Amino acid sequence: MTLTLVIDTSLNACSAALFDGDRALAQSVEAMARGHQERLGVMVADLFETAGAAPRDLGHIGVTLGPGSFTGLRVGLSFAKGLGAGLGLAPMGIGTLEALACHADLMGEARLSVIDGGRGQIYAQLFTLESHGAPLSLNAESDFAPFESVSVLTGPGASLLAAHLPGASIYPQDWPTTGALNRLTHSSGHDNLTPIYMREADAKVSTRGVISLLGGALTA
Repeated sequence: MTLTLVIDTSLNACSAALFDGDRALAQSVEAMARGHQERLGVMVADLFETAGAAPRDLGHIGVTLGPGSFTGLRVGLSFAKGLGAGLGLAPMGIGTLEALACHADLMGEARLSVIDGGRGQIYAQLFTLESHGAPLSLNAESDFAPFESVSVLTGPGASLLAAHLPGASIYPQDWPTTGALNRLTHSSGHDNLTPIYMREADAKVSTRGVISLLGGALTA
């Protein structure tokens, strides 16, 4: 058995799931603005127990890279890197905007993934049938003409662009689905684990209380 673990702590949720191919064996998604560090390790341990599996059964790890919460991003990345190092696996990095765009219901659409970046900033990324653009930082004064072909806005910040792109419908998503994360973990071009920070962090993140990745409940 070769399983895939996917993790998302980039937005206002802590999500993790174990997949065997396209089939979810166990998954957990909990809405939270903070507290990812305390919850993620326990959540993943519970997934292995539910699936009757162990970390040694993993063959793939996927984790979101942002943009999103600075603290949340670092929690998920640190966990994935630590677990991968202990198992000899190289985690795959997935942009949060890309994961939002990869929802199974949206794959045939010209879509714009949108996240509220705060301080008047809007993070967006365009995806069409032929290609996709780079993550962009927009604001109310931006030129929205390049996005006139967009038929769907999605992501937790979608409503922020509704007035600028009135021809686009909104597909509600507060965070990426674990199914989208699993598909992207197995697609090419995701071997870079550089976080996608659209602006500098307001404060440094403490390393106090870092999760033990392969000790305790999470043993191989």
